[in-house]
Amino acid sequence: MNLNSRYIARQAILDSQSNCVGYELLYRNANVDRAIIDDVDRASMQVFDSAYLFGIDSLCGEHKAFINCSQDVITSDIINVLQPARTVLEILETVEPDPEVLKSCERLKKQGFMLALDDFVPSVKTYQFLPLVDIVKVAIDDLGPEVISILADRTMPGTRLLAERVETEEDFKKARDLGFEMFQGFYFCKPQVMATNDLSPTKVSGLRLLQATMKEDLQFSELERIVKEDAALCYRLLRFINSAEFCLRSSVQSVQHALALLGERNTRRWAMLTSLVVAADDRPRELLRCALMRARMLELIAPMAKCSSYEGFLVGLLSLLSSILDSPKMTDGLEMPLTVSAALAGKQVRLRKLLDLAEKYERSDWACCEEIAKELKLTEIELSNAYLQSADWVARIPI
Repeated sequence: MNLNSRYIARQAILDSQSNCVGYELLYRNANVDRAIIDDVDRASMQVFDSAYLFGIDSLCGEHKAFINCSQDVITSDIINVLQPARTVLEILETVEPDPEVLKSCERLKKQGFMLALDDFVPSVKTYQFLPLVDIVKVAIDDLGPEVISILADRTMPGTRLLAERVETEEDFKKARDLGFEMFQGFYFCKPQVMATNDLSPTKVSGLRLLQATMKEDLQFSELERIVKEDAALCYRLLRFINSAEFCLRSSVQSVQHALALLGERNTRRWAMLTSLVVAADDRPRELLRCALMRARMLELIAPMAKCSSYEGFLVGLLSLLSSILDSPKMTDGLEMPLTVSAALAGKQVRLRKLLDLAEKYERSDWACCEEIAKELKLTEIELSNAYLQSADWVARIPI
């Protein structure tokens, strides 16, 4: 397998409670800046290849992988390399329901795979797939009572409806009110209100901890005081230092001792991660994962773009803080390095370009990724590897 010529990303699929139920794996040849129908077979094959090579656990954590299937892939044996219980096979709109394809669908369902029909629009062709699929995906622009009526008449009992391209809270509510149970898009990454919410005491403590951590001259006495004043932070710190990762001979019982053992670098990392986890307590877990993945990816690629890895991590982490706290411009009052502040304010410094690159990668906007990567002198393999490493890292974090 040659990773030098391809990107792979994932997009979350959530339920009505905004809990993640799976990820669609998305592929694009890095030398192609638009979708080409003739390339769907190669794209499908490459996604299967990546899912097999890296493992669904690394790419999707505990959740299912949704993988696009072209006509040739559905009727081939490559699907057998994946675990049926972990995989949802998406039948693309280009697939024709000929006898061989329909027979393959029946065989795959017997093997334990779930089937999804992608980009459903009413037609004689799509009607033939409806009795076979477990999930029907409909783009938000195609939703309407007539589509719901057709699906109610023609699908099997238990078939679930998934709304695609859900970008706003209004999109989410529209689809949910029409009976959709699953949602795909980035609506959860945007604040839902335009006024500052009252923050819980623990969230306030988390923000104080984050503020203290970002100071150039880290004051352990200040961190100790903040942690001691909040039982949740104290518990998280002592649980972290006493975990198997540190292999300590005896347990640590005091906050002061724990911070001393961690040292400055590990203390900064623990405090930033903990601040975000505490702040995101009542928000979708996927939003937190997205922030952590973005932070880790920027941390990995920042040195390649001649930026600080610490500042890259911080920019990625803070870029979604307003959404996590459900209040706009929550970073305005935080003291932070000037380059980080400039990047978050939208100024075209190198850190901002890295953040733009990460955001475009998340949305599988490969053309923009290619353009920004070229400017920053980053290669496709560096981006792909950083993204995959970030996904694996986040999958291993108990959040």
